[in-house]
Amino acid sequence: MSKNWIDSFFLPLFLLLIVFPVVALVIRLDWAGIQATFADWLFWDSLKNTMICAALAAALAVVVAIGFAYYYLFHQNSLIYRIANLFNDLPIALPHTVAGLALLLAFGRNTLGFIGETGAAFTLTAVVLAMFFVSYSLASRTLVSGVDQVERDIIDVARTLGDNTAQAYFRVVLPTMGEALVSGYILAFSRSLSEFAAVIMFGGNLPGSTQVLASYVFTRVEVGDLDMAVTAAVFCVLLSLIIVSILSARRRKHA
Repeated sequence: MSKNWIDSFFLPLFLLLIVFPVVALVIRLDWAGIQATFADWLFWDSLKNTMICAALAAALAVVVAIGFAYYYLFHQNSLIYRIANLFNDLPIALPHTVAGLALLLAFGRNTLGFIGETGAAFTLTAVVLAMFFVSYSLASRTLVSGVDQVERDIIDVARTLGDNTAQAYFRVVLPTMGEALVSGYILAFSRSLSEFAAVIMFGGNLPGSTQVLASYVFTRVEVGDLDMAVTAAVFCVLLSLIIVSILSARRRKHA
């Protein structure tokens, strides 16, 4: 009885709230809009910016997450770990407009004015930092899960042979965490691709400069080019589906 009750509300709600909006987007595609979008160099420039910045942000997220996982494994009682763990999931709960404003104040002209009129703000560096800020926690939690799968015996052996904690971590633990590292990168990359609010607040929405796919769609809607906005949005959906499919395939392979 309970199973039938769950089936009776899950499937309709899932189809209505998840599947239907995507279908509504796809069926709104217009050939003229597709042609206009693919002929627009700003679309391809925003795609380039998105892919490059997301790749760099994901790489930075994994690098920092490697440090977090180290403290999780060896120094959970340290002040550094406690503070890092406290702030680790903050980007998930924090409104991303707030995150963008925080980054703007931290790395804008008031603090980094010596490197440029706006500091690091409204540059591709700002886009990378904004994407990193919102995606880092996904990478860190993925690496922590990978650390939990490591056999503690091999760490004890390494320590017995004279390795300190850092040596044991980089020589023994990390080489066994290839799947976690790749999954953490893919998750951070996919999250970076979808970011809008923090990017537009800190990186701006400068066509031909810092515009990314998400802000390109917003701009097309804002100026009334709905057909072009729909084309770019469907392109984003397809790109996201490819990434999710890759991640799912890797999970099945290592299940």
